[in-house]
Amino acid sequence: MILNIYKLSKAQRTVLQYLRHLRPLLSPSFVPRPTSEKIIDKVFHDLDLYSPFRQHAPSLANAIHKIYANVNEFPGKNGAGFFNVLAFRGVFFGSPFAQSNRYRWFHTFDDWERFYMEGKEIAKNHDSDGDEERYYVKRNCYGQAQMERSTKLLSKYWNQRLLWSMKFNEPTKPSISEVHKWLTSSVIGENTTLFRNIGNLTALLICGDLIEAGILEMPTALEWGGLIYSLRMGAKDGMNLLGLTSQKSSKSEVSQAFASLDAALQCELEEEEKATMNYNVIMLEHALCKIKRLTSRGVALKEIYAQIL
Repeated sequence: MILNIYKLSKAQRTVLQYLRHLRPLLSPSFVPRPTSEKIIDKVFHDLDLYSPFRQHAPSLANAIHKIYANVNEFPGKNGAGFFNVLAFRGVFFGSPFAQSNRYRWFHTFDDWERFYMEGKEIAKNHDSDGDEERYYVKRNCYGQAQMERSTKLLSKYWNQRLLWSMKFNEPTKPSISEVHKWLTSSVIGENTTLFRNIGNLTALLICGDLIEAGILEMPTALEWGGLIYSLRMGAKDGMNLLGLTSQKSSKSEVSQAFASLDAALQCELEEEEKATMNYNVIMLEHALCKIKRLTSRGVALKEIYAQIL
């Protein structure tokens, strides 16, 4: 038996206890209590938006079984695999459709159009105003509303389905930084991104999905921490909020703080806990982002401390 010879910092213990506090959400028999459990109640009522356990949130859980079940289908001879990845993160994620048992893989754009026409009544009946688009699109699925998020993007994504194979045609897997930079690149001579509605956050989420599916290599904690620093988004804000880092922290300091947090959690969490959570550095970055999101959506940091520490 190996004994712990270090002491968790308050920030590291906060993340550990936060994950353990929310772990009951992973039980199929979980029923939220209406009183005193503000954090659990908040997360439970929008798992896609708030859950730290990314593989267990309803939209991605569906995608894992429907579009990532067979990595050999990516990107696919006709590019359908890459199309489905873009469609999931750029259009469908967080919507009633993405969370339903109707969500599926689309073999061609015609396949999608037939599905759409055949399901018009289902889509209309799902919205009180009969707006079919709301069945397939939740514009604020990542927090801020994305006004360009629309099923109209699907035809554009289909026309771009072969670009992955054209860009990454070597037998070796591309690096995460290469993929992220490419997904967020601009069209030469135009003031627009190559892939519409795929910004820094969505591209990072796509990279995370591809990593967990085995299409890209799992990064080390130091590597993923470096990306957190470079993007300066939700996870970095979460680290600052908890006191793991500060606004002035260097890339090396952020990377090391993230790696140290991962090492502490790897040691403190039981193997069964990690397996249940599908814990890895991708999930950890996701969890830090969600802590920050909670504090910007009506849950004060002191309330988190009060309930979990």
